[in-house]
Amino acid sequence: AVPECIRSDVFISGQDGYHTYRIPALVVSQRGTLLAFCEARKESQADASPTDLVLRRSVDGGRSWLPTQVLFRGVGKEALMNPCPVVDQTNKSILLLCERVNPAHPNHNEHFQLTSKDNGLTWSEPGNIGARVANYNDSFNFGPGIGIQMRNGRLVIPGYTGVMNAEMDEEWFSRALYSDDFGKSWTLGPRVPQLSDECQVAELNDGKLMLNVRGNMGKSCRGVAISSNGGESWSDFRWDHALNECPCQASIIRYSWAGRGQKSRLLFASPDNKGEKFNVVERTRMTVRLSYDEGKIWPVKRLIHAGPHRIPAWCGCPMATLA
Repeated sequence: AVPECIRSDVFISGQDGYHTYRIPALVVSQRGTLLAFCEARKESQADASPTDLVLRRSVDGGRSWLPTQVLFRGVGKEALMNPCPVVDQTNKSILLLCERVNPAHPNHNEHFQLTSKDNGLTWSEPGNIGARVANYNDSFNFGPGIGIQMRNGRLVIPGYTGVMNAEMDEEWFSRALYSDDFGKSWTLGPRVPQLSDECQVAELNDGKLMLNVRGNMGKSCRGVAISSNGGESWSDFRWDHALNECPCQASIIRYSWAGRGQKSRLLFASPDNKGEKFNVVERTRMTVRLSYDEGKIWPVKRLIHAGPHRIPAWCGCPMATLA
């Protein structure tokens, strides 16, 4: 039997006085609490408009959600964006990376870190980490989405740097920020070799990293880069036409490791549409794909939600039924 599909609206436009909620990020704490972070945009749905960073927590697997916590409040026209949490299993803490965008000029951001040591209940004051990042580039944008902790303890935060280019529409490159001292200091790794931007990262069974990137360059699919040294360099970049996209925030996550009777499972979630540029087609048909071979092929695909006001004919628990 297919387990019950649990659906709940975590962030609703107009809720708590905010105009729009965008750019979500979800992690599971060491104690099994779900933490859903989001941008709470005050005046409109526009990027870089006045924005707070907020959090809602669920202690019952997503069936219900505790009241909204404002973690970082924007003052005046400040836009606090791109929440990118990572769970540090070693120190039993949760780190939230985020940015204050364009405080002086476009594409010049300030970068902050907040820490919780009590399952997301309380958080440290935001601390500016610019001086603690080797190879710092203030055009860096986190994720959006989540970071990971590798099995060797390294924290990895995906993101991208670059500028808007009037001729090319954009000139961004994906890359990763990493830390070997649990967030006390960071290093910004090099760019991938091709134009790309928003990205997510997963560790492969052999210890390599896979960076899954968004493109808005007419490819209509996701890009993939591999690192054999934890994000210190990238190679084997390719465009994976099996992962079609209408350029959009997507996610890739490790569900299970190979060994001890388990299969290797990677999950990829994005709208199952195809478009060369932003807004060519709707961002609908939210779909989860499954790979058993470290992302070489994606043989299983399940529609999770067809789009606003449309409930899919098939609705099941993706983690259970994709197995």
